[in-house]
Amino acid sequence: MQGFNIASVQFSRAGKIFDFSYNEIALSIGDPVVVETERGLSLATVVKLDFAFDFKNSDRKLKSILRKASPKETTPPLSPLPEDVVKFTEDKVTKFKLKMRVLKSEVQFGGNKVIIYFSAPGRVDFRELVKELAGGLKARVELKQVGARDETKLLGGMGICGREYCCSSFLREFVPVSIRMAKNQNLALNPTKISGGCGRLLCCLTYENDVYTELRQILPPRGTRVSILASGEEAVVMKSDLLNQSVMVETDGAKQYTLSLKEISISTLSRGKPETESISGETWGEDIDLSTLTDHL
Repeated sequence: MQGFNIASVQFSRAGKIFDFSYNEIALSIGDPVVVETERGLSLATVVKLDFAFDFKNSDRKLKSILRKASPKETTPPLSPLPEDVVKFTEDKVTKFKLKMRVLKSEVQFGGNKVIIYFSAPGRVDFRELVKELAGGLKARVELKQVGARDETKLLGGMGICGREYCCSSFLREFVPVSIRMAKNQNLALNPTKISGGCGRLLCCLTYENDVYTELRQILPPRGTRVSILASGEEAVVMKSDLLNQSVMVETDGAKQYTLSLKEISISTLSRGKPETESISGETWGEDIDLSTLTDHL
């Protein structure tokens, strides 16, 4: 039974991880390597090493790592500098009157390859721009258009929590996020508090959502009639505290108490159906402007 070595690599900090095979190369985590991609040779960093058995019926085909990157390939060249590439590109964008914003540039292979990231409201015909850039920079030029979330990931910054953006520090892929998650966690219905630097919903809304969902299922919903075990009084659930697993109830005598689940029981005299709180994105927040926010899909 044979097998093959697998190296998982990333092309940028907190970027997506891709698997490549390799043979007769001594690799360690953190090594810079040269790999063949659909757009040509690229630099990458090894983040994980593995081994897989190569069964005859396996249809897994991986591209190979060509070699370890040399010091010349990994050392930033003295010319052109990334900031000079951005300035030069911006001048050419103005010349061709293209509706695009130059975000960042990467200079690889000792200045022989340049990657330029940009954002634009739609598709851009940059064929003439690439020719001009390649001639002026004396290098192979690759232009990559990115969306709002990837733009923020590239530029980086500080979130409302005071820490570096999750997407630019450790979050490798964007996961689905919806407004329903904010409601599920009883967060303030304020777009400025539930949106990130990209103008989209905060990625961190997903971190604790499963816990809130589980805790919500344990508590009786608003409107449920319960019995207070200590006094035997009948009451109605007015509000719930998910994290403390307690409810605020109001008795028929208009007295209010905050009780834990151990201090109440569902009343057999419950009248009608409890007023279950909907957390659907279509049934809340109608009085605020959420037009600037979109779900992560």
